[in-house]
Order: sequence, then C-alpha cells, then structure tokens
Amino acid sequence: MAIDFQFQALANSDNTLVAGKVIAVASLGLFAGSALSFSAVIMPSLRKFSSASSLAIWTEAQNSSKYLEWGLIAAGVAGSAGLYYKTKNISYLYGAVSIASVIPYSFIALYPTAKKLLAIRQNNTVGGKSDSMKDNKYNDSDVEALLSRWSLFHFGRTILGLGALFVTLYGVVSEDGVRFILFNN
Repeated sequence: MAIDFQFQALANSDNTLVAGKVIAVASLGLFAGSALSFSAVIMPSLRKFSSASSLAIWTEAQNSSKYLEWGLIAAGVAGSAGLYYKTKNISYLYGAVSIASVIPYSFIALYPTAKKLLAIRQNNTVGGKSDSMKDNKYNDSDVEALLSRWSLFHFGRTILGLGALFVTLYGVVSEDGVRFILFNN
C-alpha cells in the first residue's frame, strides 16, 4: 500500500515535469560540455604533438566518448520531446529537434573524415602502438589536415548542442512556476 502511494505521488504531473526538465537539461548540458571540451581543449591541444601521436589520442578520445554522446543525445531528445508533449512549450520542441539534428549532421559531415582517420590509425598501428607513420601513403600533413577538418565539422555539433541546451533552458525559465520562483512576480 505504501509503495503504491509513493509511486502515485512520484508519477503525478508536477513530478514528471520536474524529472523531465532534469533529464533534458542534464543530458543536453553534458553533451554540450563534452562537445565544447573536444572543440576548445582537446583538438587545439593535439596540434602540439606529432600527427601519429595526435591521431592515437584522437582515436582513443573518439572511441571513449561516442557511446556517452549518443546516449546523451537520446536522453536529450526524449526529455525535450516529452516536455513538449506535456507542456506544448515550443522551446522544448526546438531543443529536441536541435539535438536530434546532431545525428544526421554527424553522419553527413563528420563520419567520412572520421572513417579516413580511423583507417589511417588502423593501418599504422603495430602492437597497439603508433609512434610513427609506417604507411607512406599518408604523411603528417594529410593527418593534420584531416584532424583540422574533423575539428571544424565537430564545431557544428558543438553549436547544435549548445543551441539545444540554451533553447531548452529558456523553456524551463519561461514557464510560470519557474518565473514565479526566480523573479517573485
């Protein structure tokens, strides 16, 4: 009986809206922060190393973050779309569409360059180590150009993620209950 009451209290409309806002804002914030970290910290730092080292670091960072980022995109879409469904606040719809657009953008803009970089890394790895480019087909300038291209395209993902976060935050702050709490009107 107590569990049934607690479930009903948790599942009421106000609590589901709060949970949806937390899920949407947290996932969008984490995605935007991760993308911004790649664009503003990791990629510029890689320019200080040899292309073989940069490619190895990029590959590990890319492989480590891709599942996290795809999960955050899914949570952001679900949270923002759910909020739009419950509130009809257009900001949530814009947030869901913006973060969902990262998926086709990634496949169209990033994937071809990433595929080339991963192939170069695979062809130049000996025993898991890559201290030099053993495949003469690709030189350092080729790898640096591909990393720069990937970085430029990745900045588009960063903009889409930040846009989704800001428009969703605007939706959260523009609602009457939050406006009342924040501005005491």
